[in-house]
Amino acid sequence: MKKVLLATTALVFTAGFAAADVTVSGSANAGLKFSDADTQSEDTELFYELDFGIAGSTTTDGGIEVGASLDFDLDTANQSDNIDDPEVFVSVGGVTVTVGAVGSADGVVIGGLEDPGFDGIGIDDQATTFWDDGTANVQVKAEFDAFTVAASGNLAENDTEASDDFSVGASYDAGMFSVGAAYSEYNTGDGIVEDFTATIVAIGAAVTAGGADIDLFYHQAEIEDNLGVLDDADVAGYGASVTYPVGAVSLIAAVGATDIDDDEVDFGVGFEYDLGGGVALAGGVGQSDEEDLGNSYTVADFGITMSF
Repeated sequence: MKKVLLATTALVFTAGFAAADVTVSGSANAGLKFSDADTQSEDTELFYELDFGIAGSTTTDGGIEVGASLDFDLDTANQSDNIDDPEVFVSVGGVTVTVGAVGSADGVVIGGLEDPGFDGIGIDDQATTFWDDGTANVQVKAEFDAFTVAASGNLAENDTEASDDFSVGASYDAGMFSVGAAYSEYNTGDGIVEDFTATIVAIGAAVTAGGADIDLFYHQAEIEDNLGVLDDADVAGYGASVTYPVGAVSLIAAVGATDIDDDEVDFGVGFEYDLGGGVALAGGVGQSDEEDLGNSYTVADFGITMSF
């Protein structure tokens, strides 16, 4: 689910070398979440989340930009400090190589779907199950005017075997519309025996029309269970979302589904009211379904978001 955009405060340090930028950014949210799913012990629960990031960059005399970043995250599911998403990058001539907790290449060229709610009520979860879901620790991205190409993979680190995860993709951004496509393979196992393999083709598009931002998503996953525990299958996931601004309020609607038997369509609506200063009130309500439950249930949330 997408996060609220971060506003940043830049601190510039110099110490006898070329100027280096250190950026501190943060976001937080808090509110109530509702679900009447059979797996919920309580229908209504308090939720909050804090995300702080530190990023630093500098440029060599030869024009090569280098940098690093990491996040400090905390939410109701993790009551201790959590330092994650460490990344180091080198960028020159429109080509950026990043190592660390990088995203998969399909997540670079395809934007996914908007999800109503202050933290998202999960309308996009089923539709995008196998999207941006790899274990890549190396990513290469090249940007040439309106075109972006990206590739990601996994190399051995910390005495662990490398997985065979990889993803490649490309996108084109024409301003009023953009389109992207990617091919990915994700594997689970110990690096020697592959337990589960998913081969995914994904396509996404974004269009601005009549003042509304429309996102479209489709992916086809070919699943192979190498241990014979699950049946091999082909699964398609697809969805759409629309965001329509009306003054300080943005109205959001989303729908997502798969072609799995007995999996019903997920759909929801929501709003975001911009209070200024990086603060907003947001909420959503909808219907969600998971194939292992065999029935649909109501989900909703309402809360405050902030970025600084």
